[in-house]
Amino acid sequence: MLAALLSQSVAVSAAPGVTPGAAPLGDGVAIKHMTRLPVAGIQAVETTDGRLLFITDNGRYLIRGTVMDLWHGAELTSYQQAETLAGRIDLQRLKLDVADLGAINDGAGRDVIVFVDPQCEHCRALYQDLPALTDRFRFRLIPLPLSAPSQPVVLALHCLAATDPAAALKALLAHDDQLPTPTGACGQQTAQRTLVTAQILGIQGTPFLIAPDGRIHQGQPDDLAAWLEPPKPIGEDRQ
Repeated sequence: MLAALLSQSVAVSAAPGVTPGAAPLGDGVAIKHMTRLPVAGIQAVETTDGRLLFITDNGRYLIRGTVMDLWHGAELTSYQQAETLAGRIDLQRLKLDVADLGAINDGAGRDVIVFVDPQCEHCRALYQDLPALTDRFRFRLIPLPLSAPSQPVVLALHCLAATDPAAALKALLAHDDQLPTPTGACGQQTAQRTLVTAQILGIQGTPFLIAPDGRIHQGQPDDLAAWLEPPKPIGEDRQ
């Protein structure tokens, strides 16, 4: 499915003029809750009478009716469901193969996908949390050139990773930007795929993490270990 999406671009927008309780929908009904969806220009809203509707960011268009989340293969029927699915990515359904994105692996265990920019200070801080977790998780680090200074570094990392993954990992974690300049088109296709994938997934900044269960997180988690292994719902551990 992801391959079919690579020709599209997706970005997340803010809602500058729409706030809960401030947009009457007629007959005394107003917006109770709202959440951004990982698609440009539309937010899911829950009305004060319990309905799930969708509204454009500028508050001009209200959308009613059946909405399918094709990435999860589910019809959206409640606000809670829409909010939950918006914060997850079904990697298996999307057939996202991060090896095609030049993922540089660190650790062993359940896969955690992390998009990183070599110039990202929060990414560098995140790297400090990895050694304590690499016995339980395999971090699939994907260099992503979100800033212009990062573009040659990312190309060099992708080129190096194709022949010496260990050296590429060492260079990435050490913030080494003095890598050999790639020859020819080495690393270019991989870097392009990461940029298009980032557009599709709505990545606006790094680090961008996808947990083993599909939950997503923009930015560095306050407690990476706790985020990766959230507590089970009450009663689940008794089943």
